Amino acid sequence: MSALNIFTTFISTVGFVTTVLSVVIILTALISWFLGIYPLLKRFGLARWKRNIAIAADDDPYNSLKNDLTKAEVFREKNIYQIKKNSLSQIKDSSLVLIDYQSFSEDEIKTILRNKQNKAGFIFYFPEFEPANTMIPKEMLIEINNEPFTTVVNFRGRLINDIVVTMISTSYD
Repeated sequence: MSALNIFTTFISTVGFVTTVLSVVIILTALISWFLGIYPLLKRFGLARWKRNIAIAADDDPYNSLKNDLTKAEVFREKNIYQIKKNSLSQIKDSSLVLIDYQSFSEDEIKTILRNKQNKAGFIFYFPEFEPANTMIPKEMLIEINNEPFTTVVNFRGRLINDIVVTMISTSYD
């Protein structure tokens, strides 16, 4: 056998091995990516399609917040409904609630927190600049913080992001 044949056989063998190795690595990467991202996409897709978003607020803030959510075209209008002060017990049946903090007194906020399911997501909307120089009392922030899957949002621009993250983290079906 000549040196050229040996060299050609060697190059062919190395080429075949590296091609097989490359294909295996690419397939492993694709499968790993799919297994990692698929559950997240499935959770969000099902949550977006099936989950209801309760907005606990007076009429004006409710209409404004609902308009923001539907304009984003991420949430379906038929999946958004209102919970008023006289029906705070509906919180028990809700798995995702956007609460306009300024629509309720501290006692009503405590009632809302008591009615929260353990796996339900709560987003408290409280723009600190409206009315000026108002803040959520520290004790109330501690109570809100002690509940799982709760957050306080000060800007409307963050609402969509926080609702999406809460939907993903609380979607178990």
